[in-house]
Amino acid sequence: QFRSIFKEFPYFNYAQSKALDDLLYTDRNFVISAPTGSGKTVMFELAITRLLMEAPLPWLNIKVVYMAPIKALCSQRFDDWKEKFGPIGLSCKELTGDTVMDDLFEIHHAHIIITTPEKWDSMTRRWRDNSVVQLVRLFLIDEVHVIKDESRGATLEVVVSRMKTVQSSLWRHLENHDTVPPLRFVAVSATIPNAEDIAEWLSDSKMSAVCLKIDEDQRPVKLRKIVLGFPCSDSQTEFKFDLTLNYKIASIIQTYSEQKPALVFCATRKGVQQAASILAKDAKFLLSIEQKQRLQKSANSLKDAKLRDLLMYGVAYHHAGMEVADRKIIEGAFTVGDLPVLFTTSTLAMGVNLPAHLVVIKSTMHYVGGMFQEYSETDILQMIGRAGRPQFDTTATAVIMTRWSTKEKYIQMLNGADVIESSLHRHLVEHLNAEIVLHTVTDVTVALEWIRSTFLYIRALKNPTHYGFSSGLDKTGIEAKLQ
Repeated sequence: QFRSIFKEFPYFNYAQSKALDDLLYTDRNFVISAPTGSGKTVMFELAITRLLMEAPLPWLNIKVVYMAPIKALCSQRFDDWKEKFGPIGLSCKELTGDTVMDDLFEIHHAHIIITTPEKWDSMTRRWRDNSVVQLVRLFLIDEVHVIKDESRGATLEVVVSRMKTVQSSLWRHLENHDTVPPLRFVAVSATIPNAEDIAEWLSDSKMSAVCLKIDEDQRPVKLRKIVLGFPCSDSQTEFKFDLTLNYKIASIIQTYSEQKPALVFCATRKGVQQAASILAKDAKFLLSIEQKQRLQKSANSLKDAKLRDLLMYGVAYHHAGMEVADRKIIEGAFTVGDLPVLFTTSTLAMGVNLPAHLVVIKSTMHYVGGMFQEYSETDILQMIGRAGRPQFDTTATAVIMTRWSTKEKYIQMLNGADVIESSLHRHLVEHLNAEIVLHTVTDVTVALEWIRSTFLYIRALKNPTHYGFSSGLDKTGIEAKLQ
């Protein structure tokens, strides 16, 4: 009945096989930390299959929520799951910032809701009159390591903690506990050292969550990681430095691409176009006659004239400001291997699944809100995770181009990741106030229970100084402080 969901692959890979028993034959909460490219989507699909196996037909009152930090990831999941789960009778609904509030109606009829933390936050802020939230039986969290992100991590943490609180308050209000369907959490993260803390956060009083850690050497496609440092004088602005790197791209591609598709990440949309034009002048790619014909055909249907010219050189670019139709054409040409080099912005790295044999991160700074800043570790790992096409490659390469001064930092980052901390303490007051307004938190006892349901609480006990507590405090001391 469910085999069609997994029909793309003849067998499960190592990470999937390790996870299978817990996901498919138990209802325990589950956390897996694995290198990008380990086939984590299948793990979510196994959890959905488990729910369907256990739930009696017709599946009227089942809801699954898939939450990912990036809209593009959501769209990709939506397109994929619509195809997979539609035929067995499950409807999917994408709920991201781009959709209007008529959604509320449609969500009532959807089985699988695909959303971002921000959007689910605004949805569940009305949860008492929102029966939808109480029907959620499975909560899938993708890229859970984003919890450490200073700007967005807090929302992710609060939303999950709210789901936990909703669950326990349902328990309190209904004497007959059999009518409260259990809520299962399945979270997936990139390789992180303290996945156990995430598991502890997602454990409940009755049962601890399973924590599975998969090593880098189990990655289906072996990844070679290279960090190149380039001289940058103090007088040189970020823009200047970024420009000089454009002229180094041709030789990097020549050295590392092995004539297979390469993906280059740039700091800005404009930078993407500049770098692509420079490479088209600098490099000659050998294209077969068939390839040229297919590229010509794609070029003819593009709206963007600049892109049309570049495409015939075997170079293209791709960013969030483009016509969606153009973007799809370029993605198609790249995926089938007709397009040797694609330049893109990091925002698209996040969601669009465009695996390449070679990934180049051109400069570790990107332009956000009017200034240059370093990519977050999450961004870097996401981009590097695009290296390696499981169906074509056994090895892949990722190259990071940065300044001499930051070379060491990135070598460190690629070797072992930093411990993940919460950033909720920076926004605690506003989030606590929100829960009070929502009546999730009604008095001090519940407020403490809410805090105990956060990842912040788990990390504060282990690393008190990071959260502004004095280092000698034990659990009772921290509890008293919080109160």
